[in-house]
Amino acid sequence: MQNIFLLFARFGTHITFLFFTVLSFLLIVKYNKTQEAIFINSSNYYANKLDSRTSRWQNYLSLQEVNDSLARHNAELMEHFINFKSTESVISDSTLQYDLLPAKVVRSTYNLRNNHLTLGIGKKHGVERDMGVLSEDGILGIVKNVSADFSHVISILNSQTRISCTVKPYAYPGNLIWKNLDPKHMTLESIPKHVAISIGDTVVTNGYSTIFPANIEVGTVAEVKTDRGSSNYNIKVALFNNVANTKRGYVIKNNLANQQKTLENISNE
Repeated sequence: MQNIFLLFARFGTHITFLFFTVLSFLLIVKYNKTQEAIFINSSNYYANKLDSRTSRWQNYLSLQEVNDSLARHNAELMEHFINFKSTESVISDSTLQYDLLPAKVVRSTYNLRNNHLTLGIGKKHGVERDMGVLSEDGILGIVKNVSADFSHVISILNSQTRISCTVKPYAYPGNLIWKNLDPKHMTLESIPKHVAISIGDTVVTNGYSTIFPANIEVGTVAEVKTDRGSSNYNIKVALFNNVANTKRGYVIKNNLANQQKTLENISNE
């Protein structure tokens, strides 16, 4: 109670002025039709403006949830696609070899000699070392280090990258590498020059490792050269994937990877 008296003692003039101002405004609106109409119209206008802004903020805040939902749905579609293409037969959900884990790209480089990406998922989401990473348009790289919540990925735009690929419709294995610091092109080596390669042919993964499934489209043949004294082509590949502008990736979980590696290790003993 004493605090209330102190409040009035200090701000009594202001409170009294505010009270009579509001009272006068209410009396004017109540007993004057013109002012009442103006007040109602103005109130409706600002109420609609407030509702509109509130609705915009709500839509904006829900965008992340919508994007995550779309990413999960897209991952499911891509799973069926790569499983179908890698086996060239229709298989049931219970026998799918590959699962895709959608992830946001939280950091990436593209203008260095050795570029890297960081994904916003990690061990607790099922990510492990040496898993491949796709985008919606091609391949992004290979997971090298994993924490609980993040994954460090060696980008395909890295001088150390070696990805086993071939040129459709052939099966000759080649190595896709990054040489010339061009984020839109890579080089495919070790394809023998007796193969009839043409500009515009599609370059795909050949599935010779447990990292990437077979038949993932990487890019197209942009230029074909043969070095003097070499029996292989030097093929310039125009990438489908714009690594520099990729905001979301999909980590490939090969459910049969350990089984394949174990068998190959036994065979090599």
